[in-house]
Amino acid sequence: MNEIVLLCSLVFLAHAVKGLTGGGSAIVFNACLLVSLMAGLAGALELKDGLYFLAGADLVVTLAMAVLLWRELKFEKLTVLYLAGFLPVQALFTLVLPKLELEWLTLLLALAVTGAGLWLALRDEKPPAPRGAMLKLALPLGAVAGTIGGLFGMAGPVTFLLFTMADSDPGVIRRRVVFFTIAANTSRTAVLASEGVFTTTRLTWVAWALPFMLTGMALGMWLHRRVKPRPFRVTLGVLVALAGLAALAHFVVKHWL
Repeated sequence: MNEIVLLCSLVFLAHAVKGLTGGGSAIVFNACLLVSLMAGLAGALELKDGLYFLAGADLVVTLAMAVLLWRELKFEKLTVLYLAGFLPVQALFTLVLPKLELEWLTLLLALAVTGAGLWLALRDEKPPAPRGAMLKLALPLGAVAGTIGGLFGMAGPVTFLLFTMADSDPGVIRRRVVFFTIAANTSRTAVLASEGVFTTTRLTWVAWALPFMLTGMALGMWLHRRVKPRPFRVTLGVLVALAGLAALAHFVVKHWL
């Protein structure tokens, strides 16, 4: 029961952020999961359980957002090029995930979470870059994002980097992020399903958490027009970075000291 309570709480918070920004749910979920594991609050839950659960939960919420925002979604060259670089690399690293040792997976996730938090908190607000330059960057950045997307479902930092450099309109950014995450989450979940990681227990967790993730998403979408994005992003980034650093410190103390 502790596992279900924890997952429902984390998924509510994570998908409130997703509803607000169009993405970022994996960053928030993974940061909170690391802290929960480190503090002994996760019961019998292991890191991979949380990562597989998040893959299923994210797919459900992404499809729900797609239904609500379907009039805004459209094929755009920038997003399609980004996906062309992203999807093959994500598939490769998704296949690697079940084979990784838990300790090294924890360390990699702690490093990724810390970097994501620092990027959220410290990145500059810049005017949109020329369209041509963004189109050239889309394919290689997609490949970079595919690595952390495949391992942790956490392509958000690179994705937001590209889309915020290309446009400053929050509505356009969210539209592109949602379009991207539909393809990314569907692909990753399909690869994980082919590996047989979605056990009856893990699928039951997703079913229990469904009301919480949808309520969180609805809250975030309501807040979308009421929250100033920069203070929210900086605060979120600081909290995420602290969670990542705490997990890194715990890993070092446990394994090397």
